[in-house]
Amino acid sequence: MSQIDTVFQSIPAPLLKDWGQTITYIKSSTPRNYNPTTGVVNGADVSVTVKGVITRVSPRESEGLYQTTDLKVIIGTAELGTYYPTEADSIQYLQAGATREAKIIAITTSRGDNPVLHTLIARPQ
Repeated sequence: MSQIDTVFQSIPAPLLKDWGQTITYIKSSTPRNYNPTTGVVNGADVSVTVKGVITRVSPRESEGLYQTTDLKVIIGTAELGTYYPTEADSIQYLQAGATREAKIIAITTSRGDNPVLHTLIARPQ
């Protein structure tokens, strides 16, 4: 186990539990299989409830790559374990009493031997 695992692994979970909001993380099942005979796509998404902090992407961070409506979402690994988010995944969250969905477009994982937390850039759909 690396030093970052020993020192930082336990920090995100209690902070996100106290300060985060409930988010539904949708893991896209891969691979999906298409049956050309029936026209059916097989494979189902898996939803996991996580705690996370949602903020806006600041212009300094975006380097012109992101839209002003994009979100920065910080989630821990307590619920995801060693699963690494992908750009095929998405999130659902509450905003002004309505459920919104956002597609993950960029991921930064802070880690040692194992992930400690994930910073996601998500684009509302």
